[in-house]
Amino acid sequence: MGARRYGDGRPVAMDAYHQSKHELDGLPNTVTEKIPVTNTPNIFSYKSYVFAKNPALVRRFIKATKADVGGVGGHVVAADEVKSIIAKYVLDNNSYRGEPIFTSLIVTHTGDDCALTGIMAESVDMSVVDELMWDALQEGATKAAELGLYGPGQDLVADAFTGNLRGAGPATVALPFPVRKDNPSQTVLVSFADKTEPMAFNHYATGAYMLPRFNTGLIIAASKMKRGYIFEIVDLDTKAQAIEAGAHPRDPKALDGKMEELAKGLQEKVITLRAPEDLYDIEGLTRSSRFVIARIWSRNEKGERDQLGYICSAERLHNIKTKKGFTYGGKDDPVLLAFAQGDWPAPGEITSPWATAPMVAGDCRGSHNLHILPMPINSQTSYWSGPILSAITLSCNIHTGRIGAISDQFALGTPWDEVRRTASQLAIQFRHAHGVKQPATLHEDELEYQEGWKERRARLELQFETKPPLTFTDNGAHGHGNGHGAAAPKAAAAAGKGRPEEID
Repeated sequence: MGARRYGDGRPVAMDAYHQSKHELDGLPNTVTEKIPVTNTPNIFSYKSYVFAKNPALVRRFIKATKADVGGVGGHVVAADEVKSIIAKYVLDNNSYRGEPIFTSLIVTHTGDDCALTGIMAESVDMSVVDELMWDALQEGATKAAELGLYGPGQDLVADAFTGNLRGAGPATVALPFPVRKDNPSQTVLVSFADKTEPMAFNHYATGAYMLPRFNTGLIIAASKMKRGYIFEIVDLDTKAQAIEAGAHPRDPKALDGKMEELAKGLQEKVITLRAPEDLYDIEGLTRSSRFVIARIWSRNEKGERDQLGYICSAERLHNIKTKKGFTYGGKDDPVLLAFAQGDWPAPGEITSPWATAPMVAGDCRGSHNLHILPMPINSQTSYWSGPILSAITLSCNIHTGRIGAISDQFALGTPWDEVRRTASQLAIQFRHAHGVKQPATLHEDELEYQEGWKERRARLELQFETKPPLTFTDNGAHGHGNGHGAAAPKAAAAAGKGRPEEID
């Protein structure tokens, strides 16, 4: 890459930003003391835009980007200093051709993954934003290494930035806001997952957007919701696709070659289905990790695709070519953006499928099934190391590009406390009852960090023998025979007498 395309050579002054932590400065306090229920992130908003009297009606996007650049105490929590370094780099370089890249921005973490979520105008080249994100995360990784954190730069698997973040390691998605004159308000739900895979978000999509038991609006709402939704489902398993295309599963060179061929141009293998018409097909496909609901559209009067309102980072890190081939270890820690209210489910309807504490793949060493833990934003993992889920809603002004306020959908002091207790009890019982055995551990094709198992499996494979199955004779002796032995004629004779043969 050449010279960076963002920034103008000097840092943007911090007084150019309004910070939400100062929102009550100069105003009377209405409470004497606040009870903390969540670690609410500080909102940085570009003053000249968010306080504009006549903001231009332009297309804006909300973009969320997340990556593990180094964790405290292993894969447990992101360091505050790393988050601050990432935030400072973005705020210092937040300009493109004389205008801010992000008009409003927050920096958060879920487990040990750092995330940046902000609003940008369509006039900003998305590849420039990706370049800024890549460089900011690299700065975070450098600080993580300085602090001695575990796995600095772990998710930055590409050798260098090549034009966009897709296929580089970080999870990133962008969702276009509607352009409308009458109502500048738009609620956006942002959800982050750590120690699990994109398939985990299928619980959101197949619940709130398909099933009335999670979302009664599908039956009683007067909005577009009553028409159902259109789902775009992505096949994420390029290894399986390579085998289906003719590569032998035990030929690493052939597999890598076919996977690289399939990955050219960052193409996706997708299918479009409709709910409620294709409900069984959607449920059937999304039961496994291979197929993920990546995007959801509302439907117009003709039942066809209307507005995009749901997008998740449907990408598998083990599909990314590195210097070692397609060998990256670790689950994929996805991020999701979804509109809420109006033509879309309410925030509580979107999150409700997690109330039963379902199991997801991931957890410690990326190699287990375990009950996901819905936690407040900016929470750490624990008990092996997850899996963990967070969800916040942002009240956004789409005219000014401002994130006005934030609520935490899994906050303390809510019914989610009970869900957390249930999930914790189930997790303790499940992991201790099964240990390394399935179903607590994943199938060996999905085990991550598995070089030790590969070596053990290869060594034991050499010790297997091929011999006839064990059989029993009529005198009680046993040996490896043809499967019948002396007992067979006796059993046949007994059958001829019309009585069953008694076998010990």
